[in-house]
Amino acid sequence: MDALTLDELDRQADSFDEVVAAMHGIDHFCSSSAWILPAQAELMPPRTPWLFHGEHGYVAMMRGRHPDGWHYVEPLESMWGLACPVIGRASAAMAASFVGLCHERQSEWEVALLSGIAPGSTLCMELTKQLARRYELRMGPRAVRHVAELGGGVDAFLARRSRNFRRALRRSLRDAEAAGVVFEPARATDPAAADALFQRIVHVESQSWKGMSGVGIQGGTMHGFYRDMVPRLAVRDRLRVIFARHEGRDVGYILGAVFLGTYRGLQFSFDADYRVMALGNLCQYQQIRALCQEGVTRYDLGTDMEYKRRWADTTLDTISLIAIRR
Repeated sequence: MDALTLDELDRQADSFDEVVAAMHGIDHFCSSSAWILPAQAELMPPRTPWLFHGEHGYVAMMRGRHPDGWHYVEPLESMWGLACPVIGRASAAMAASFVGLCHERQSEWEVALLSGIAPGSTLCMELTKQLARRYELRMGPRAVRHVAELGGGVDAFLARRSRNFRRALRRSLRDAEAAGVVFEPARATDPAAADALFQRIVHVESQSWKGMSGVGIQGGTMHGFYRDMVPRLAVRDRLRVIFARHEGRDVGYILGAVFLGTYRGLQFSFDADYRVMALGNLCQYQQIRALCQEGVTRYDLGTDMEYKRRWADTTLDTISLIAIRR
């Protein structure tokens, strides 16, 4: 396999994403270039590229040094462990290429971390089998994402929610309409429009409880992560944003992306003065309505949190594998 720089991987982002799209048994969006490249640039500690491209696909990893002195290789995004770093159309062939690469370059690492792999998938079985022949293999943590099924439309989605959920949603919709709150989709397909849209999001975030508590995306590394991601999504027409507006100003937003018929929820927030209106729930509902009209069939709400369980129908589970040189 041929080594790549980060800039070369960025230039090959569309080709990389085509291979991601052809794979089974991974989290597609969180393995795509729009997720892993911003994560590497903004969220992860200093590391050096361990990136390769060959006949069967890509290896998208970085090499770091542990404080104790030993070296490791891991995915570009290892903060949440959602990205799969072994990307190929044929799982068995790509697994063999990856294990061969590890063997050829085993002087460069003592521990290899692979995340974002669906248990029971062909990729998981092949990596497990082939890595275990050469290395000590351990199971890493499981990551759980909650998913809402939208294929039957918004009415079918609501029919699967509890009576209390539906009653509270109807009440919130009536209250918001009576107050004059409207929900407006916003699309951007070029970097300049994406930047303007992101600035609107940041302004709402700064007025939210998250922003006022210093945990929002209006600053810090998470600001950089989304600032880098939003234009990547926009130029590929994957960005989906809805704003809640009241008296001519933005008071809430929901931000996400569509990839392979799945909407990946990223962030939503609202002005703290509007907490009584449950704008977070209303933004999610309005996004679901729009997605159903578009024909999107799944809503990935992201990693496990209690409130997401009320909106979800199933889960997407992935695991990590840890290979250790003997």
